[in-house]
Amino acid sequence: MTEHFPASRRALVYLASAFGITWLAWGILVVLAQQQVARYGTWPYMSLYVLGGLGPTIAAYIAVWRTRSQAPVSEFNRRVLHWRVRPVWYLLALGLPAMLGFVAIGIAVALKPALGAAVSFKAWYLFPLYLLMTIVGGGLEEFGWRGITQDEWARSIGPLRAALLIAPVWALWHLPLFFLPGVAQYHANFALFLAGEFGMALLLGWLYTHTRSILLCVLMHAASNAVVVMGVFVPTGMGMGLVGPCLGLAVGVLLFLSTGRRPENHEPPLH
Repeated sequence: MTEHFPASRRALVYLASAFGITWLAWGILVVLAQQQVARYGTWPYMSLYVLGGLGPTIAAYIAVWRTRSQAPVSEFNRRVLHWRVRPVWYLLALGLPAMLGFVAIGIAVALKPALGAAVSFKAWYLFPLYLLMTIVGGGLEEFGWRGITQDEWARSIGPLRAALLIAPVWALWHLPLFFLPGVAQYHANFALFLAGEFGMALLLGWLYTHTRSILLCVLMHAASNAVVVMGVFVPTGMGMGLVGPCLGLAVGVLLFLSTGRRPENHEPPLH
């Protein structure tokens, strides 16, 4: 991998912009929140929080605009809006995260029955609402992570290795949240989070490789966050926290190895 490290100008511009926007916004917010100048739910907090979360989306367009001689903005927009794929891809994008969550819970409870008492699910009809919320709260990151880095790096080192390389970079981008009071990642286990990012990067990288649809990756990312909000995850603190990340990693690798690299459509159609 080091011999063929992906040296893509578009990806480098994206990463510099994404980290710059997000770490600046969230860095300021960490200071304000820890000094109790801003609290979760107030407009200064939420403004900086949302701006940081939109860093990858904004950075993706900065990168595309700065490298438009490589491919125009219209080509990127076609991948963002690429919806003409077989229905099975929508089922996978929306259903695979929930399936993996339930399977992980089943494995964890089988290994440690006492964990079952800590599992609690929200009503299923709330899923569409949470999905809409998590499209903004996470899903739009896919403009950059899959739309730029997966797309660019896969050309040099292949989609599987590109996904594995993206995972730690993606996790590092989230790092300020682990110092931010009021969010779920505050004082959480970063190593466990990193393990989960490897699984997610593989699943999303596989989906993008076979559809070249940023839209579908947005939906899968949002669905993954929504099922967590619904309670479909292995509770932490009981020694079973690695079950979910390991399952995602195993399934992601198996999907890549079993289905090959051929995308359903190499280029999305014009709209």
